[in-house]
Amino acid sequence: MNKIIDGKKIAAKLEIALKQKTKKLKNKPKIVSVLVGDDPASLLYTEIKEKKASQLGILFEAIKFKEEATFEEVVSKIQELNKDKTVTGVMVQLPLPRKFSGDREQYELLAEISPKKDVDGLTGKGKFQPAVVKAILSILDQEKIELKGKVVTIIGASELIGLPLSKELKKKKALVTVCDINTKNLREETLKSDIIIAAAGEAGLLYNKMVKEGVVVIDVGISKVDDKIVGDVDFESVEPLASKITPVPGGVGPVTVISLMENVVELAK
Repeated sequence: MNKIIDGKKIAAKLEIALKQKTKKLKNKPKIVSVLVGDDPASLLYTEIKEKKASQLGILFEAIKFKEEATFEEVVSKIQELNKDKTVTGVMVQLPLPRKFSGDREQYELLAEISPKKDVDGLTGKGKFQPAVVKAILSILDQEKIELKGKVVTIIGASELIGLPLSKELKKKKALVTVCDINTKNLREETLKSDIIIAAAGEAGLLYNKMVKEGVVVIDVGISKVDDKIVGDVDFESVEPLASKITPVPGGVGPVTVISLMENVVELAK
């Protein structure tokens, strides 16, 4: 049994079915990604999404704003895209630069996306789960990881990942605790966990002394450290103890991209 979960392999399997659905569409769907600033991880994922969309016959446009752009300028563009009948789905690439939003909250910008075009599930009002949540559920399903009665700790209490993921896992009868990097007894929670999903955006947050042997670890984090893309998990120290673990890159990321494309095709239908 291979303990390292191959996200690329899972994504390739899902892509086969998706290509069949895409071929049946009368018109090519179009997705527009709004990007603010030059965060390395955001630029990387935008490039990956654009490449995958092209392979699937989906039109992809990235609209890039400098970090100095105003909140109102970006909102205006989103509103314009909402009205554009040639655009199937609209998304905002996260994270947003802190300088950009100022006193405005991230959710205020995301709320400007029309629920009918919310292909990434960012508004909480559309028909889709956030693509990353859908990806995590797909990975657990493809790897046949039992959830009923299992103790699950999610590190990261965001409204875009942690909270919606918690709801979905509870539906599957998992015993879920949602923590964040400020949780005082975080190590106590992770040590008793059968499954840990790290989505805090804090490089190396989870290490070997925080996990028990046989744990399943899903690493959603992505950070750039010394020109290297890493996750929230100290992979080298945790991997020997895990029964299953996702790497970064090559784990959750590729499945998230396919999950997003699945949403685009569903919207187009």
